Amino acid sequence: MKTVVEVEGESCGISVSKGFLLVRRGEKETKIALTEIEALIIFSHGAYITNKALARLSEEGIPIVHSGGNAQPCALTLPYGSNVYRKQRIASQIAASEPLRKNLWRQVVIAKISNQARVLQLCGKTCLDLDNLAKKVQSGDTGNCEAIAARFYWERLFGKGFKRDPDLPGTNAHLNYGYAILRASFCRHLVAAGFIPELGIHHRNQMDPYCLADDLMEPFRPFTDLMVHALGKSGEEGLNPERKHRLVSLLDLPLQFNAEESRLRYAIQVVVEMFTRSLEQKKPGLAYPIIGQQTLERVRHFLL
Repeated sequence: MKTVVEVEGESCGISVSKGFLLVRRGEKETKIALTEIEALIIFSHGAYITNKALARLSEEGIPIVHSGGNAQPCALTLPYGSNVYRKQRIASQIAASEPLRKNLWRQVVIAKISNQARVLQLCGKTCLDLDNLAKKVQSGDTGNCEAIAARFYWERLFGKGFKRDPDLPGTNAHLNYGYAILRASFCRHLVAAGFIPELGIHHRNQMDPYCLADDLMEPFRPFTDLMVHALGKSGEEGLNPERKHRLVSLLDLPLQFNAEESRLRYAIQVVVEMFTRSLEQKKPGLAYPIIGQQTLERVRHFLL
């Protein structure tokens, strides 16, 4: 079972030796097998990492998330893709027609709003209008249903006056951290598949180097939202190490996908495979896991 490794605290040294990642704090050294690492998060301003470690992590296809203030990722170190189909995959990205990209985005937005509706339902909030909105999403989301849904969603889920702002503390910091984990996992699989994360199907922000990952991960964000909402009821305060550890477990969350029992980390891999086929066949074919009653029960179990 792969895991997300976080390095925090001052004066931490990160290196590798004989297939293990070594994290040294003073006289204490922790060893983690490279084959067991999904991603590395560096949450320490005083940490240092050797160039050998950067190279070995890259060879293993392990992304490194460099975290700045308020749990926001300020950089993401990705391996240079060695996939033999890399040129072909990049060409398919560039050649994707506008109608194909718009219809893929439609599938993404429908799944995202549907999952937002299920989160509200599980939390005892009104959701019928979001269900109806999901049915109205058009190619390219020309009606801006995603933004309309967000206006209702955030205040209902986290309370009146709540604003989704990555620069704000508290709940927003928790969301930042959970989304960073999702983004790193998507980037890992996209690079492994030979794609360029910067070239999205909808997001085109020149300041965003992970547009494709941000496109495809949208329907997975509500899984993070549900976990953060459940954490908010625990009485704890702040984004402490314990809460970070619980948010990291998001990737191992059990779920049903394609009529089979799976985990969120494997669902991400399947979505990337669906995206690959969509570009190759020039036909939109994305499908996402939908949040259900079992999801809330499993989230609660993970937070125990």
